[in-house]
Amino acid sequence: MARGRGNPRGGGRGRVGDSGNSAAGQEEDGWGRIREGVSVPARPHARRGRVSRSSAVRGRSAPSADLVRRAAHAALLSFEKTPAAADLLVERFSSKDFGARDRAFLRELVYGVLRWRGRLDFIFGQFLSKPNVAPPVREALRLGAYQLLFMDRVPAHSAVDGAVSLLDRRNLGWARGLVNAVLRKVAEHEVSPPESREDYLTIWESHPRWLVRRWMRALGEEEAQRRCRANNEEAPVVFRVNTRVSDTRSLAAELASEGVATQPGCADPDCLIFLPDESAPGARFSDAAAWREGKFVVMDESSSLVSRFAGAAPGESVLDACAAPGGKTACLDWAAGENGRVVAGERSSRRLALLQRNCARIRADARLLRMDAMKPPFHEAFDLVLVDAPCSGLGVFRRHPDARWRFREEDLAAQAKRQKELLQGAARAVRRGGRLVYSVCTNEPEETGEVAASFREPGFVPMLEGGALPEDAKRYLQPDGSLRITPGDGLDGFFAMRWRKEGGNC
Repeated sequence: MARGRGNPRGGGRGRVGDSGNSAAGQEEDGWGRIREGVSVPARPHARRGRVSRSSAVRGRSAPSADLVRRAAHAALLSFEKTPAAADLLVERFSSKDFGARDRAFLRELVYGVLRWRGRLDFIFGQFLSKPNVAPPVREALRLGAYQLLFMDRVPAHSAVDGAVSLLDRRNLGWARGLVNAVLRKVAEHEVSPPESREDYLTIWESHPRWLVRRWMRALGEEEAQRRCRANNEEAPVVFRVNTRVSDTRSLAAELASEGVATQPGCADPDCLIFLPDESAPGARFSDAAAWREGKFVVMDESSSLVSRFAGAAPGESVLDACAAPGGKTACLDWAAGENGRVVAGERSSRRLALLQRNCARIRADARLLRMDAMKPPFHEAFDLVLVDAPCSGLGVFRRHPDARWRFREEDLAAQAKRQKELLQGAARAVRRGGRLVYSVCTNEPEETGEVAASFREPGFVPMLEGGALPEDAKRYLQPDGSLRITPGDGLDGFFAMRWRKEGGNC
């Protein structure tokens, strides 16, 4: 069968790493929060426009697969009405009767359609006589096209019939023939990508046009392409070892004894990358004793590097002002040691509950409290204050494919205003001689350098040294003292900046 031409899922991937992997698929003129315990789908081979189906989808009966497709259809329709995070959609629409493979299949469908809907719409749109179709019909076409183009192990007839059957309960019997005919053409005909570079990145790499234009204008065409492709790569699951009780060599051996395969991280020696395809059948890292015993947390290497960059030292007092879900809190707690004092705050009661659960599992000694980082209940009380501020999340689109369709360019100004207020408020909690750290998972100027440049609280001076960064990660340090990691570097995109408050002992 012919397929929509182009590199497979995410522009192709080479090694198992966070992002920035080498292209493995065909190219045309050079333009060609994982939920815990769920394996990422298998990495693609270099067949035209297709990827291998997740092992989690193998061996499923037709009735079970149809129920999962129905749940995915409902989730995507819900997203169109009220956009929400993809992981929350999967959780909400996952039946209590679904097994692990069913949930993995549901996640694959929801995440995959959200990631690639620009390309999907373009391809099946070539075979529609009228561009506008009812939302239930459009989502059925998206689901069918995604399985045809990106899931090798789903038989074509199952993908088509499954999409057609989604319309049975929605009084859309008239559309069954339309969906059947369009998807059969998708399966049989090759569709070439758009020729213009802006259209290519918008449609074939499935990104909002405003963002493509923004990146092409600010970064140039090649870097804009690199960002878009990195955003379409599936992010691996990364383990950050609890250095208070273990190390990566010991943790890797312990996990391997339970069938969980890993490999060393790309930039942080305290990280391991989970290899689901090389793990024993049915092996889940959340079933491992090391997980139950709090010997590691799941977080991207970029987040771990930000924690290192913050530079908590043994015996220090630390405030993590925007702490949930708690990965950085854990790293700060481990670095501060038994004689240190870590306080983790969250304004949201829901996120505070998540923080409490995660800290309990890893047995963190942090004191948790509900607080507004703009008005912390502390004055010059901490050696180190981290403000991991809410942001656009443009640096972690590969983990949150929904975000590219939810976030708007006009939202950047509001985000930046809030970030500045958070930074200024949290600064009051830094003692003389202490440090203030600002971090965000984005690379947009309004939320990174411009926020840092606007911070002019008396007595705070930028720190230029690299802190406790590993040697391989020092390439991310900038002359102004900031840490800048872009998605194409094989990691999530992050920015961080540090200041020292003058006075006291340095």
